[in-house]
Amino acid sequence: MKRILIILLFFPFLAFSQAIEIVSYGENPLEVDPLIGADLTINYKYTSEVGSTGNNIYIGLEILDATNNYVSTVAEITLTNLSAGTNKEGNISFFIGSSNALSAALPTGNYYQVKAILYASGGFTANAFAGYWNTPLLTIQNTSNYQFSTNIIAKGADISWMTEMESDNFIWKDTQGNTKELLPLLKEYNLDAVRLRVWVNPENSGAKGWCDIDDLVNKAVLAKAQNMDIMVCIHYSDWWADPGKQNKPEAWLGFSISELETAVKNHTTAILSALNDKGITPKWVQVGNETNNGILWEDGKASTGGFANYAKFINAGLKTVKNYNTNIKTILNLANGNDNELYKWNIGGLIDNGLNQNQLDIIGMSLYPDENNWKTLVEDTYNNMLDLKARYNKDVLMAEVGFENSKPVIAHQFLTYMIEKTKQAAGLGVFYWEPIAHKNWKSYSKGAWNNDGSPSIAMNAFLDRNTLHIENVKIDTSGLFEIFPNPSSDTITINSLKTALNSISIYDVNGKLVQKIKAEEMLKKIDISKLEIGIYFININKKETLKFIKSK
Repeated sequence: MKRILIILLFFPFLAFSQAIEIVSYGENPLEVDPLIGADLTINYKYTSEVGSTGNNIYIGLEILDATNNYVSTVAEITLTNLSAGTNKEGNISFFIGSSNALSAALPTGNYYQVKAILYASGGFTANAFAGYWNTPLLTIQNTSNYQFSTNIIAKGADISWMTEMESDNFIWKDTQGNTKELLPLLKEYNLDAVRLRVWVNPENSGAKGWCDIDDLVNKAVLAKAQNMDIMVCIHYSDWWADPGKQNKPEAWLGFSISELETAVKNHTTAILSALNDKGITPKWVQVGNETNNGILWEDGKASTGGFANYAKFINAGLKTVKNYNTNIKTILNLANGNDNELYKWNIGGLIDNGLNQNQLDIIGMSLYPDENNWKTLVEDTYNNMLDLKARYNKDVLMAEVGFENSKPVIAHQFLTYMIEKTKQAAGLGVFYWEPIAHKNWKSYSKGAWNNDGSPSIAMNAFLDRNTLHIENVKIDTSGLFEIFPNPSSDTITINSLKTALNSISIYDVNGKLVQKIKAEEMLKKIDISKLEIGIYFININKKETLKFIKSK
C-alpha cells in the first residue's frame, strides 16, 4: 500500500515537468516619463511538459494588495503556439503610461506584480505559474520633476454626432456612473470649446439630414449655454469632405467657377446668419475640411490643374467670413499634420494662385497616429508647427486628433504629448475628433469613450496641469470649508459646510501639483502619508484654498 501511494504522489511530477519564471525586467525601478510614458520589458523563461509540441503563455501586470490579493490588471498579453523545450527564453513589452499610478501613489500596501501562466500543450489548461511568491516586485516611479507648460490653449472636441447619437438612445455618464448632459461633462475635463461640422444638403446623402444648418444651430445653442467657444467646420459637400473625396453638393453640379464661388459665399452666409439669429458668433470658422488636394472636385482639385480654382473657392469662403464679422478667426485645415512637404505644397500653391493671405488667420492640422508611431508623428507635427508659423506668419492649432479607443492608456499619453507640444509651439488649441463615439458607432474606432457611456482615461489628458501660483493664493476666510486635523502626519479631512465637494487639488509651496482627488460628498478623508514634511495648499472646488502642515 505504501509503495502504491508513493507512485500516485509522484506521477504528476513525472508526467508534467513544466515550469515558468519571470527572470527580470528591462528596468527596475521603471522611470515613467510624464510626456511619453515608458516601455516595460519583461524577460521570462519556461520549460514545457514532456511531449509538448507547443505552448501558450499568459503574462499580466497586476496590482495586488498587502495580503497579495488581486486588485486590478494594468496590462496583459497571451502568447500562442510558442516552441516547446527546456529553459526557453523570451521577452515581451508593455506600455506604461503616466496615467498609471506610481508605486508611491498606490494605496497603502498595494504593489505592482507580474503574473505568468504556462498552459499545457495545444490548449489553455494551466500547468505552471509565476506570481508574487517568486517574481521580482516592480517599482514604477517618476523622478524627472518635469514642469508642464503654463501656456493657455483652447481644449475642444468635435461632437457633431451628439444629437444623432442621442436620437439613437445614447446617454452620457461620468466615471462614477452618474447620467449627465454631455457638454457639462466635457467641461469637467476642462474642455472649453466645441467643433461642429455642417454639410450643404445632407438630406441628399448618407448623412440622412444630420449636420445640416438647423442641427448645427441646435448644438451651438447648447454650447453657448455652457459658455463654450464654437468652431464651425464647413464641408462644402452634402456629406464627408476629406483628403480622399471633395464631392460637390448635388445642387451645385453643373455650376460654373463663378457660380461655385457664389455658392460658397451664400452657404457660408446662411450658416453665420442662422447662428446670429440665436445670438451666436463662432470664434472660428474653418473654410473647407482637410483640403489636402483642394475642394469642389474636379474643378478645384489641386493636383490636376485646379489650384487656381481651389484658391478662388477658399478666398470666397474667407472673404465671406471676414465681411460678416472681422473678429471671427478663419482656418484652413489640412490632414497629416506631420507632413511638412504637404503643407508647403498646398499652402504655397494657394499663395502662388492668389490666396488672400490677409483674410486667413490660422492653419488647422489633423493627426491620427497609431501605437507604433505616435511619438514620432507628434514630434514631426511640432516641427511642422514651428515651420508654418515662421514661413507663413500664421497661427496654428490641432483641429482634429484621434487615437485607437482600444488603447486608452496610449491614447492618454498621445494626447498628453500632443497638448504639451502644441503649448510649446505656441499653438492655439487641440480638438479631439468625436471622442464620444463608442459601441462601434458608425464603425469609428478612434473615440475616447467607454462602452458604458463614460469618458475613457484618455480624456484625463485634457485636465489642467498648470501649477498653482502661490504668490496669488487667497487663503479661504469665507467659512465654506474646514480642514482637520491640522497639522497631521497621516490623513486630513475636508469638511464642506454648504456645497458638495467635487475637486480637491494639493500643491506644494512651489506651486507644483502633487495630488488630485475627485469627491462627491460633503466630507472627504485624504491620505497624506506619502507627502514629505512641510507646508501645502489645498484648492477646493477650484474656488477656495486652505493651508495645512504635513508633520511627522
